[in-house]
Amino acid sequence: MATKKPQPRLKVWLDDPAFGPLQQIGNLHKVGHGGVRFTYTDAWLKNPVAFKLDPALTLDANDFFPANSNFGVFMDSCPDRWGQVLMQRRETIEAKEAGRTKVTLGAWEFLCGVQDHTRMGALRFSAEDEDIFLARELLAAPPMTSLAELQAVALELSRKKFDDMPKLKQWLKILVAPGASLGGARPKANLSEANELWIAKFPSVEDDRDVALWEKLVHDMAAACGIAVPKSRIERVGHEYHTFMVQRFDRENGERKFFTSAMTLLNKTDKEEATYIDLAQFIAEQGSPAHIAEDLKQLFRRVAFNIAVANRDDHLRNHGFMRTLSGWRLSKAYDMNPSVKKPEHVLGIDEGLHGPSLETLLETAPYYDLNEPDAIEVIEEVLAVVATWRARAKALHISIADVEEMEDLFITELE
Repeated sequence: MATKKPQPRLKVWLDDPAFGPLQQIGNLHKVGHGGVRFTYTDAWLKNPVAFKLDPALTLDANDFFPANSNFGVFMDSCPDRWGQVLMQRRETIEAKEAGRTKVTLGAWEFLCGVQDHTRMGALRFSAEDEDIFLARELLAAPPMTSLAELQAVALELSRKKFDDMPKLKQWLKILVAPGASLGGARPKANLSEANELWIAKFPSVEDDRDVALWEKLVHDMAAACGIAVPKSRIERVGHEYHTFMVQRFDRENGERKFFTSAMTLLNKTDKEEATYIDLAQFIAEQGSPAHIAEDLKQLFRRVAFNIAVANRDDHLRNHGFMRTLSGWRLSKAYDMNPSVKKPEHVLGIDEGLHGPSLETLLETAPYYDLNEPDAIEVIEEVLAVVATWRARAKALHISIADVEEMEDLFITELE
C-alpha cells in the first residue's frame, strides 16, 4: 500500500483513562520546511486534571513553536533509528516504483507513519477532518506465532545492502507495521499475546555474541535488586542467537498509559550534557508528592546497578516517566545491557564525572535524599545480586568465551 501524503494538521488526543475518557487536547500543524506549531484545545486548558505535555508547552492558549524540528513529547511518539530505517527504505522503493524522486523523511513524516495501535504512550493523532486515528493497521502487532517470520525478516533488513528489490519490498510490508513504532537501533517488532503488547528484540547481522541472553541476565538481576522491570523471556527460533522478549509497560489491562522520556522532561537534546543528579532533581521538584522519596531511592538503586553491570549506554531516552494525576513517577527500567565498548556512562554520575564509580555515586547520596548508611545499604544490596552474574550466565548457557570477555565489566565490591 502506498504511503499516504502526510496531513498538514493533526488533532492530538489523550487516551489515558487516568485523565478521563478519550479527549482531544490539542492541534499540531506542519509549518514551513520541517517545522511545527502546537496549540492546546480550550477544553484541555479548562480541564482540572490538565498538565503540560512538554516543558516548552505551558498551559495557555498561545501558539507554540519548538526550538528544533519538533517538541520532545511528539518525538517520543516517533520511531528511533530502527523504525526510521524501515520507513525510509519503504519510501525509497515506493519512489522508485512511481518514477519520482524519493523524499527524505523528517520528523513530521515519521510521526504520521507510526502505527496507532503500537504508538508509544497515550498520545494519538488523527487528520484534521477525521476522528479516525492515523495508520490503523490490523497487523501492527501480529500474534506471537509470527515471531519466527518477523525475526527472519528483521535479520535480512539489518543488512546494509540489497540487490533483490521485490524481496525487500515484501520484507518491508511484513515488518514496517509492527516494527516502525519502536525506538533504538537494534531490529525489533511489536507482537501481541493474550491482549498484551510485547517487544521482540531480534539478533542483528552485526552481533558477535548472544546479545539477548546478556540483556536477559541483566534484566533478571535488576529485578532481583528491587528494580521495577517489565516481564521478560527468551525465545530461540531458527538462529544461532536468541530473541529477547519484553512486555510493553505503557499498556495496562489493554489501556494506554502516558509515558514520556527523560530527554523530553529535562528539555534536553541528544548532544547536551546531563547527569543522574538532573533526574533526581526533576523527581524532587515534579514527582508525585507521595512517592518522591520512593522514586529517589529507586533511582539511586538503578544508578548503582547500572554502574555495577556496566550499563553505560544510559542516555536520557533510556529513562522515562509515567504521568499520574498527582505528578510524574519513574517508569519501569528498560534497555539495560553491559557495554563492552563504552568506558564511561553517557549520563554523568556527578557533574562532569562519567566514570563507573560507586564511590562517586555515594558522594551524591544527599541528592537522592539518602544518608550515607542507607546509601551504602542500597549499594551493598545491589552488589550482592551482581556477584551472582557468573552463575546466572551459566544457567542461561552463555558461552565460556563470552563470560571471560565480560569478566572485567561487572563490579561486585564497594572499595
